[in-house]
Amino acid sequence: MPAKKPRIGLVTLGCDKNTVDMEHVAGALARRGCEVRVAPMDPDECRQDFDAVVVLTCGFIADAKTQSVESLVAWAERKKATGRPARLYAAGCLVQRHPGELQKELPEVDGWVGVGQVADLVASVTRPPAGGGCAALVKAHPSMDEVPAQPRLRLESGPSAWLKIADGCNHRCAFCAIPAIKGPFASLSREFLLREARSLVRQGVRELNLIAQDITAYGNDLYPDYRLPELLRDLCAVPGDFRVRCLYAYPGGITDRLLDVMAGEGKVVPYLDIPLQHLVPEMLKRMRRPSATLGTARLLSRIRRRLPGAVLRTTLIAGFPGETRELFRETVSLLKEYRFHWLGVFAYSPEEGTPAERFPDLPTESTRESRRLRLLEAQAAITAELNAARVGAVERLLVEHREPESGLWQCRGPFEAPEVDGTIWLSAAPGTVAVGDFVDARITASGIYDVFASPSSGD
Repeated sequence: MPAKKPRIGLVTLGCDKNTVDMEHVAGALARRGCEVRVAPMDPDECRQDFDAVVVLTCGFIADAKTQSVESLVAWAERKKATGRPARLYAAGCLVQRHPGELQKELPEVDGWVGVGQVADLVASVTRPPAGGGCAALVKAHPSMDEVPAQPRLRLESGPSAWLKIADGCNHRCAFCAIPAIKGPFASLSREFLLREARSLVRQGVRELNLIAQDITAYGNDLYPDYRLPELLRDLCAVPGDFRVRCLYAYPGGITDRLLDVMAGEGKVVPYLDIPLQHLVPEMLKRMRRPSATLGTARLLSRIRRRLPGAVLRTTLIAGFPGETRELFRETVSLLKEYRFHWLGVFAYSPEEGTPAERFPDLPTESTRESRRLRLLEAQAAITAELNAARVGAVERLLVEHREPESGLWQCRGPFEAPEVDGTIWLSAAPGTVAVGDFVDARITASGIYDVFASPSSGD
């Protein structure tokens, strides 16, 4: 009788870059003969029995750190009380940031592995320390060298996937701990990325979402003359019916060459996620943003001129130290002027070890939260207007899921990035569409964030 495969549960917390990392871990574990399954953050919600559980943590902001600690504590308590899982491993950003403290507080954890250490993590899980004990394998300087050459094992079943083209960051924004956690910006090779893209498309992926801390810096560290525009051209040459979306594009790297490639390649949707973090130049300088002197109005005008139909998303931080009532009012005014289609807002939280942690004139917590809500309220009116203007237009939708109760199909078009933007609800007869299909549909109605559509008759 063949030996039973070790069953490994994988808990993925934090950003979409962690999702990609965990899928590489899953692929490597599967090639080692393990049975891998997605596990929930809370073991009380788990209906499976695991030999080992890996928790990939996030250490970016306070809420994310709390979530990671709570998950680790819950799984450690389950292990201590029941003996299952037999082994527990912690990896990723929070471990990279606080290895000593975590090891002291959670002796139930059998292994601690830092950022980007796929090979070390897989080795720890498949070859546990002899005689038990805690293995700490946190490298002081994370690198991208250990990304496996083989295709990753997808843990998400939908028709869109993340394609991480780089990690780490060379910017030194005052509020951000990512450079200290992940190290300098490091691009993945074009050969690796094209191989992974081809694999994902063969598996049925119909949308590749490019991600990194800053996708516009791609290639700076690897090649003399190969950057994001060239990568986009090569990705679009991969055979298959799919589209490409650009996320996390720092404003200073949005060149005319990039915009022209985006406009000229049919597979690239005219969508840009530009993490500005603030709209007032004075605040951008305090934040030490690389775009402090760029000129947001000029940038947006240039994008909209060179990329017809551009859909723009940004993120802002509300209540950064030094943000007065007057500066906040100016932010709201500029938001209404710039008219982004989508907006994410975070209330500022001081992060230990960052320069901004020591900045004076921090607004109260309640002020930061009220400003966050005020920005979202102002944006809701803008998004509602822009969505209403889509009514009557025909868009090419990607079908992602069917809602059983309503019978409507959950879709996204060029306007919507996964997880963060609105949804298109498609009304289609049973049997006429399926998950993973592209459908030409006419927008028939709109709400604040979601719109409704029906298949176009082709007129």
